[in-house]
Amino acid sequence: MRFETFAFLPPLGASQIEAQVAHALTKGWVPMIEFAENPNSADFYWRQWPIAATKINPATGKPEHAGPALIASQLESCARRNPYAFIRFSAYDPESRQTAMSFVAKTPQEGN
Repeated sequence: MRFETFAFLPPLGASQIEAQVAHALTKGWVPMIEFAENPNSADFYWRQWPIAATKINPATGKPEHAGPALIASQLESCARRNPYAFIRFSAYDPESRQTAMSFVAKTPQEGN
């Protein structure tokens, strides 16, 4: 089964996924994590995994924007919680009003 960008490549490693997330964030795109157990070509609606837009820094008590490491850890959390699902990372470009990047980050065959 082939999905989205990078479908022709072997599965991305953790550092490669984090690099793609960092690229999306530097472009100002809105990150999304989605998952589906039985996706098919006609299934456009995947369930969304919540990403905290900001987190509170325990040292300063001030909010920080979610960085690549936090979003990558949320991808892992989603994969652990949904072991039989495909996990997709997408990035929305608010300027062009369309999805700028989308790829399956985890598949059920990869395990957790």
